[in-house]
Amino acid sequence: MSIRLLVMLAGAASALWAFSHWRKAVQYAMVMLILEGAIRKWVFPGSQDLVYFAKDVLLLGAYLGFLRDRPRLRYRLPAVPAFHAVLVLALLMGLLQIFNPDLPNLLVGAFGFKAYFFYVPLMFLLPQAFANGTELARFLRRYVLLSIPVGILAVAQFFSPATSVLNTYARATDDTGYIATFGSSTYVRVTGTFAFISGYTAYLLVTAILILVLLSVNRWRLRGNILLFTALGMTLLGMLMTGSRGPVLFLVLLFPLYWWLAVIRERGGGATFGRLILALTLVGGLVVSAGEKALGAFYGRALGFSDVSGRVASPLLSPYLLLPDVGLFGFGIGATHQTAATLAPRVIPYSWLRGMLVEVESGRVMIELGPLGFLLVFFLRLYLAVFAFRQVMVLRTRFHRAIATACFLFFLTAIPGGVVFDVTAGVYYWF
Repeated sequence: MSIRLLVMLAGAASALWAFSHWRKAVQYAMVMLILEGAIRKWVFPGSQDLVYFAKDVLLLGAYLGFLRDRPRLRYRLPAVPAFHAVLVLALLMGLLQIFNPDLPNLLVGAFGFKAYFFYVPLMFLLPQAFANGTELARFLRRYVLLSIPVGILAVAQFFSPATSVLNTYARATDDTGYIATFGSSTYVRVTGTFAFISGYTAYLLVTAILILVLLSVNRWRLRGNILLFTALGMTLLGMLMTGSRGPVLFLVLLFPLYWWLAVIRERGGGATFGRLILALTLVGGLVVSAGEKALGAFYGRALGFSDVSGRVASPLLSPYLLLPDVGLFGFGIGATHQTAATLAPRVIPYSWLRGMLVEVESGRVMIELGPLGFLLVFFLRLYLAVFAFRQVMVLRTRFHRAIATACFLFFLTAIPGGVVFDVTAGVYYWF
């Protein structure tokens, strides 16, 4: 029996299990999100395309199980009619966009629809996936601690040559291809357990935000939080070793908001802030000391990039600059997706875009959905950020306010960042 057939049978069994145990399936899917790249790269390299859908199989089973049990859950959606109305409109437009005549085939449109909407049900299912706040807190604490072994692997990758078996990307072929390094440096830009650098950076940003808010719940006390501080140090070190400036910039920009919402406005905020400064000084010193090479490589790469203002402004300017050329409905959902060329092998890659290729997600959404779809998608992102902020102000317990703060901070990063075209970020966003 071939490996691919075994993987497919395991996937079918997992879907059936997830249907009956949908609460646990959601948690396992989030863990699989971390491990999926490692399985693709090192365990089943010949079945990478199948393993890519492992978390999706678990989530699909969980969605169906939730729908089966929902009548007896007595679960009511929050009263946010504007959000729900726009979400339905976006779904309908997405379905119609599958048949956009500018797409090379329906498969590209179907995969594009999945990229936009497959993980949306997480936001409705999640409130029922945990029995109470204590169970959620326990899961989140254990989840962020996974960053320690992932970080140890990243350190091993950083100090290994680009030709090492540790340094590979998940690919559809056996070709090892190019491994990114820090410019002229021999140090690689690490991926941890993820398939590519982008997935690891999204994971690191989410993990850093979660660790910060969990530490704020515990008022940044050292006792009982040694592992959380260790995880924070490994996460910050991992950011340096990826060479990606985005997560570091986001953390710097978000920190004043974190300080205000999760630290200083809470009871005992002054003492908590003092412990925070002391702890960050110690963690930062250890990161600099232990990761001197990583800091030097990151600093060199950051200095070597001159168009910082252009990169920062690009998410805002790209949709405006593309507006005259995309038409009312764009080129179709999935038209710019990184898998589109594979799904349309008989067509010159991305020739259907007529030369309009951009890197930032806001521009790609404009190209795919046109101005109407763009407004729907980004209305949802802005609405969720505002909604989360309101929850920070009205929730009663410190833990729930901290979780709302984490949501708010991550939703802010997602407005200019990637949700559709970065699977890892997309799953975390709707989770």
